[in-house]
Amino acid sequence: MGVGPCGGWARSRLQYSSLTGPSYSDTPDLTERAIALGPWLRFTLVRGCDRRVDLFGALDLEYSRQSITTKVDASFTPTGASADGGAAGTDCGSTAVGSRILVEFDTADAERVTNLQWTDSAATLTPNLAAAGGTLQCSDPLEFFGQAYGAEGMLPAPVIAGDLATLVRCGFDATITSAPTDCGGTAQFPVTTEYHSYAGARANELRVTRTFGFGATAAVFPQTILRPYVPRLPVAKFSAIIYPNQAGTAVTVGSPGGCATDCLVPTGTTWSGRWYADVDPTSGQAMIVLRDPALTSAVSLAINNDGLSASNLSSFLLLAPGGGWLEPVTEIEYLCFADLTSWPQAARTAATLPAGCGP
Repeated sequence: MGVGPCGGWARSRLQYSSLTGPSYSDTPDLTERAIALGPWLRFTLVRGCDRRVDLFGALDLEYSRQSITTKVDASFTPTGASADGGAAGTDCGSTAVGSRILVEFDTADAERVTNLQWTDSAATLTPNLAAAGGTLQCSDPLEFFGQAYGAEGMLPAPVIAGDLATLVRCGFDATITSAPTDCGGTAQFPVTTEYHSYAGARANELRVTRTFGFGATAAVFPQTILRPYVPRLPVAKFSAIIYPNQAGTAVTVGSPGGCATDCLVPTGTTWSGRWYADVDPTSGQAMIVLRDPALTSAVSLAINNDGLSASNLSSFLLLAPGGGWLEPVTEIEYLCFADLTSWPQAARTAATLPAGCGP
């Protein structure tokens, strides 16, 4: 028997869409409604072996209604941050989530670090490591973590007690800008300092970038040496300093407590000029100060301590170029925190830095 089916239909569809909301979390709803009407006519012609033709048919009526609600996400905020730290676009209301370092600044003079803590390999938060002390100059003690000056006791100096500076924090970044005048109305050096923290493998370090606006009319710095960044730690705890030789194969151990004035180590066979580390001999905790490898200006290492703040203030010492400081200077240093778990003694002795320290 042969079969020859045929069919036909007629249908109409009405559709309506609307945007409504917000229904929750400031997110709008897209609602779509559709109605289908029809009749449906189905028929089949069948011819049997007796050559008769039969017609089978049916008439169907259909009504359907459909409503779809779609949630439109209007809350997306691009962060631009990777596991290694923040970047442009980071939500400026956020903090440096993932960093193991907590750093806080004074409200009037943001160049002064008021609190510096690190979460070590055992997930223990250290006490405040930023040393300070001495007579107050407006809101600043005479000695504090984050200063910049030349020879001790000599003025003018770029970042000292009594200065004023503002802070803008944006995710992994903190940017500090000097005010035109200090708390006494005296003109200040134009200085900008940027702190950048990291997450992931580099969560134990801070990058400090400081730019001095030397060369401007009111920014004449007459000294021949400059401590661009002075990281003061308690000298009773961080009583030792180590620094690598030129070959990068061994370290020398020094004692800041034995240096009433600067004990200078020039770049050369004894010191590579690249990094040094303040060390707590008891716990093994250390703060490595690494100069950015791209910087090639002449430096010495100044090992020293101050009594008013009871601090180890060892730091890089920049040497003035020929003719003096006639143009802006930018210094980039990395502060890397470590213990004997993340930086074993054998690696220290061999002058090998821990993973995640540096650019």
